[in-house]
Amino acid sequence: MSSTQKRLQQLLDGELDPSEIADDPALVSLADRLYGIKIAPVQPVKRRNLSAAGEDDDITEVAPPTNMMVEVIEPIAPALDAPALAAQAVQPLGSLPPVPEVAKKSSPLRTVFGLGLVVSVLNLFGAFGGVLGGMCDPSDLCPADGYNRINWASVHQLSTGQGWSLSILEGSYGIPDLIAIIGCCIGLVLFTRGK
Repeated sequence: MSSTQKRLQQLLDGELDPSEIADDPALVSLADRLYGIKIAPVQPVKRRNLSAAGEDDDITEVAPPTNMMVEVIEPIAPALDAPALAAQAVQPLGSLPPVPEVAKKSSPLRTVFGLGLVVSVLNLFGAFGGVLGGMCDPSDLCPADGYNRINWASVHQLSTGQGWSLSILEGSYGIPDLIAIIGCCIGLVLFTRGK
């Protein structure tokens, strides 16, 4: 027997409730004619009408509501025993290893700029006139005549009077002297900063 014949037999035997046959229009019609039972046929609802009609209906959730903003992460390591940690933390200071000494490396450029600053300041006061003054030809203006500051722009002419000038003690200095001192100070500051 097919399912339609089986349901018809159940209808004729009176075994079906009206709610069970409401979805089959043929059985509804037969029930009306045989027993005089008026059953409202089920009206199919199209998908486009479902959202407008379902706005007033209560929404039933299948799964329990979840909070999507909270993520539960299982612990990676087992919980630590607090009394055991406290016992480890209280140890005499003598058992701790010594802190290793970290040697600070001095930048070679820091040494170069520091040495350049010292040489520039000493030259500004004429300190090299007595040491290098013997190279000068006595017929020119030389350190023996009071010109004991090296001209940085003419450092290659120390054997002539062009390579020597009056010191700052005499009220004389030049732009190359200022550039050398300021440049060495800037370089020293840049390479002295901690890293």
